Amino acid sequence: MYDAIVIGGGPSGSASARLLAAWGHRVLLVDRPRPSNQSPAHQSAVESLPPSARQVVTTIGALDVIDDPAVQPWLGNVVWWAEAPRRVEQFPTGIAGQQLQRDWFDARLRALAVAGGAECSMALARDVVVPGLTGRHTDPPSVLLETEGATRRVTAPMILDASGRAGVIARQGLRLAAASVTGGEAPRTIALSGEWRARGGWLDVDDGHTLIASYAGGWAWSISPAPGVRHFTVMIDPARSGLVRNASAADVYRRELDQVAPFRALVAAGEIAGRPWGADATTYSAERFAGEGFLLVGDAATSLDPLSSFGVKKALASGWLAAVVAHTVLSTPRMAGDALAFFDRRERQMHAAGLGAAAAFAGQALGESSSPFWSVRAAEAGASEHLDEDDPRALARDAGVIAAFDDLKRRQRLALRPAAALRIEARAAVRGREIVLDEHLVVPAWPDGVRYLRGVDLLALVRMAPRYTDAGGLFEAFLRAHPTVILPDVAGALAVLIARGALVHGQG
Repeated sequence: MYDAIVIGGGPSGSASARLLAAWGHRVLLVDRPRPSNQSPAHQSAVESLPPSARQVVTTIGALDVIDDPAVQPWLGNVVWWAEAPRRVEQFPTGIAGQQLQRDWFDARLRALAVAGGAECSMALARDVVVPGLTGRHTDPPSVLLETEGATRRVTAPMILDASGRAGVIARQGLRLAAASVTGGEAPRTIALSGEWRARGGWLDVDDGHTLIASYAGGWAWSISPAPGVRHFTVMIDPARSGLVRNASAADVYRRELDQVAPFRALVAAGEIAGRPWGADATTYSAERFAGEGFLLVGDAATSLDPLSSFGVKKALASGWLAAVVAHTVLSTPRMAGDALAFFDRRERQMHAAGLGAAAAFAGQALGESSSPFWSVRAAEAGASEHLDEDDPRALARDAGVIAAFDDLKRRQRLALRPAAALRIEARAAVRGREIVLDEHLVVPAWPDGVRYLRGVDLLALVRMAPRYTDAGGLFEAFLRAHPTVILPDVAGALAVLIARGALVHGQG
């Protein structure tokens, strides 16, 4: 019997297993055996990890992995989007993300989990039984493992499903397929990829930049895992990209890639290595993400639209939070209900943030065109009720927040006070490696409570604001007391507090 069984050796599963083992739990990490005839050089995805992921990578103890000299740095993007001219999105000097070959990255993270004390079994999870799902009841939860025809059943109080699209627990009545909110067939996304090698160089783009371009039938991106090597991928919708019937995947890939005008000269300067391959990239979610004895982690819980470009970061963040929640359930049983509810809410918020990011790109790509690929995605995004209105990117565009910010700039004096509807209540929050009850702000706009926004302690700001009659003095005092945050985030947080009804202006 283990304390926790983690099914899936990708970024989320390995992150969870490493942390739980480091915190003193007996952990079994289960990962599928790799096919002996698979060619990692041609079949492994390459994905980008943004600079903002460095904090969670540090938390799981994997900095040495992404700082490995063999890892190709990600310096920014070169973008051809809709009808806009080419633009270069450069990270600040000295700041870089990473372009990661997933097979290599996943193997390094699994090795870290084992080095941290987790036991790893290369096996198939044939039967997972947790309380209350599919009418089967068990105490404790269990997994039937198969290795080279032999089976054994293992048990643990907590099972973390980090098995990605396979969803060994998620598919027991929890997986929610993408559904249309505007009528008709919901959008599907298929990714077709190929590995290309440059005959000379890649013309006027360097290996440190990803390339992104939209076209009528979908969109494409290119990423470099190593000098002189690029993966070119097209994202298409089988129902809306005008594909030729009965064509082979290789023919569809070359035909679609040829429609991406900015990539034509690049592809002509290289040659494909091997055959292209495909993968389903359609989004999905879950009815719930946590329950007695289980958590859905990373891509087992939700799949982000590739347009959001934060898949690996989201997986690592989900793995870290799953470890915190599982540790809390195992170590402090009285907090189990609060911890599981907290995890469920956070996974919903991450999924909503991904939907919001993809929706913004879809609207831009549609422009004045009538492309079926983009028009249905823009319409679905506009009709969706699942976008997280308190995501920082959404707040930056919120009319109420903008109005509150402009009003603050015009005022000669401040006279802020807590609103009559504001309550301070204990709600679940992360503190170190566990979920605890901490004070939160609760107003009608935030019925679940909120404490932090972009690292700004909103409760501290609410308590400090009434003591100052000018914004400059308030910001200066807050920054002295909280030196890890920056002025723009504090000013934005104050505007959000006013716009959401936590603070109101008095006389002055």
